[in-house]
Amino acid sequence: MSSTPLRVLLDSTYILPSFGIEVEGLSIDHIIRLRDAGVKGKVKFYCLSVVWVEVIGKLCREMEHLKEDIDDVIEVAVRSLLESGFYEWLTPTSNAIKMAFKLRMLGHKDNVDNLLYATSIENNMLLLTMDEEFKKFLLKNNFKVNNLVNHKSLLEKLL
Repeated sequence: MSSTPLRVLLDSTYILPSFGIEVEGLSIDHIIRLRDAGVKGKVKFYCLSVVWVEVIGKLCREMEHLKEDIDDVIEVAVRSLLESGFYEWLTPTSNAIKMAFKLRMLGHKDNVDNLLYATSIENNMLLLTMDEEFKKFLLKNNFKVNNLVNHKSLLEKLL
């Protein structure tokens, strides 16, 4: 394997465990293995600034399921995500915004997914997502999807 880390942009689904929110299909073992890949330099994880729109919404819906004091959980998770250096935060470029607009005009209403996809294409990154419906939409509209991976396929690539 090359010494250059895989560049991976995270869908908001992969940020939620930082707040103690369980994600169906994403086990603790998966999370540990993804983290280890980052620590060992096999992967560099990126986040898009606009995912906060989705993360905050999902957090508000899940708050009653969190066992700990929500303020403490949010404080630690946000600081870890923004300040640890483990994740590099990106802002969409003008080209990514234009592509996201095109995806929206073609009928995909999730603007955050559109921006994530466009940013991953623009920056030649993998997009870590479990969103199979989005993948079907992209295929139907003749967009490439070889940059879309879920955590299981990413972990297999790292073996």
